[in-house]
Amino acid sequence: MMKKFNQYLPQYNLWLSKYRIILLSSTLFLSFDIGVLIPNFIISSQLQEDAVIINLAGRQRMLSQRIAKTLLQLQVAQTLNLPTAATKEELIKAFNKFDETLTGFSSGKIVTGSDEKPVFIKKLEEEKSKELVTQAQAIWNMYRVKITPIILSGTQISPPVLTEAVIYSSENNIKLLNLMNDLTTEYQNIANQRAHRLQIIQITGLVMALTNFFILLSQSLKKLTDSDTQMAETLKQLETTQLQLIQKEKMSSLGQLVAGIAHEINNPINFISPNINHAHKYISELLELIELYQKYYLEPIPEIDEFIQLIDLDFLQSDLPELLKSMKNGTIRIQQIVLSLRSFSRLNEAELKKIDIHESIDNILIILQNRLSYKLNQPNIEIIKEYDKLLPLIECYTAKINQVLLNIISNAIDFLEITPSHINPKISITTKFIKNNYVLICIADNGIGIPLENQQRIFDPFFTTKPVGQGTGLGLSISYKIIVEEHHGQISCSSTSGEGTEVQLKIPIVYSPDNFRKI
Repeated sequence: MMKKFNQYLPQYNLWLSKYRIILLSSTLFLSFDIGVLIPNFIISSQLQEDAVIINLAGRQRMLSQRIAKTLLQLQVAQTLNLPTAATKEELIKAFNKFDETLTGFSSGKIVTGSDEKPVFIKKLEEEKSKELVTQAQAIWNMYRVKITPIILSGTQISPPVLTEAVIYSSENNIKLLNLMNDLTTEYQNIANQRAHRLQIIQITGLVMALTNFFILLSQSLKKLTDSDTQMAETLKQLETTQLQLIQKEKMSSLGQLVAGIAHEINNPINFISPNINHAHKYISELLELIELYQKYYLEPIPEIDEFIQLIDLDFLQSDLPELLKSMKNGTIRIQQIVLSLRSFSRLNEAELKKIDIHESIDNILIILQNRLSYKLNQPNIEIIKEYDKLLPLIECYTAKINQVLLNIISNAIDFLEITPSHINPKISITTKFIKNNYVLICIADNGIGIPLENQQRIFDPFFTTKPVGQGTGLGLSISYKIIVEEHHGQISCSSTSGEGTEVQLKIPIVYSPDNFRKI
């Protein structure tokens, strides 16, 4: 038994020495993954809870103003002997939601969410949040006492009771609004801190994983260089492997970064966008209320008249709706940018899909809008689009085609940025359907062009004409691999020095790995 053990011991030691680094790296890699994933899950769950609280706290602000508004509307309606049933129903709904949510903040319970579906909110444990809720409850308890008789009354509301509630509302409405504002801000700060903590964990895990990766890679390279007879083949394989690794790492990191940025922008925009419509409605109602006061109280007291002149009420009434309209247009623009970022960030999609190539091009142009805009001593880059309106959908790997379009358009911008400023920079993008069921995409610029001696090498890996540190020489090489080898299409480039460059892509409409024919 011992003899057999001694027989296999040298082989075991050889195997262990050969794979020690791999085993150690794999163990470290798993440890890094677990160490990052667990905090990720925990903090992500906390961020979801924070988002619910932020949303509901924001709704509390709106509800507090709605309660104050409906009390005033009831008073006006009672004074003018107008129907009050609908206004009273609105008051009851706002009152119940505000009371239910405030109770949830203090003790934790299931409440009605913004989408009218039940949602659980935890008891707020942070000291500042608890203090804000306590202060709000102190105001709300008396508010409840003032409003409850109005809710319980029938069709006739006691004027003294209503007046008392309106007075208390006018004295405490802003206080309650400010407390809910502070609560929203506090939880936004808490969520930001957690998001920052999550980013630190992710970056730390990424750095550790990359360190481990490069340790493993360096050991592999050392073993490869031990064989002089296979040096040429090894270098060629290494170049190809490095190209793939850089491509994968670059696009994966870019996709995660873009998706993260889009998510971070989308959260506040999703909060702002629906509330702008509500704000427009409430402001319209308040302006209408002001007009009613002006209609039925033709002689305001001097103090009110003086304040009207001070704030230029006529201008405010005409300008405020336009101001809200411009805010809404701004949020729509941001949502379009976020949509483009999300579309571009799906870089890990491995399945074939049918896409609208025009939509992909437009998304890339939105992402690159900052580079197309005016810079110091450099005019705007004009985009000329000539799209074939009858162009069918293309079956392809979406993320990879997006990568090709990004590489080529970015290269065109690079050439235009070093073009003399007196030239009007332009990028022309043309699409059309051609024979044998192919789509032709032409991207041309009027930049400085590519010297003739370099045109034969532009698709070679690591070849670049850019200064050191400004380019890797991989963009067109990767694009060639994606179009020719993976999609069985064709890519070509023609350039005239001093006049510009044109890149042509020919992509089959239907993907077929067995149908690799000459175009």
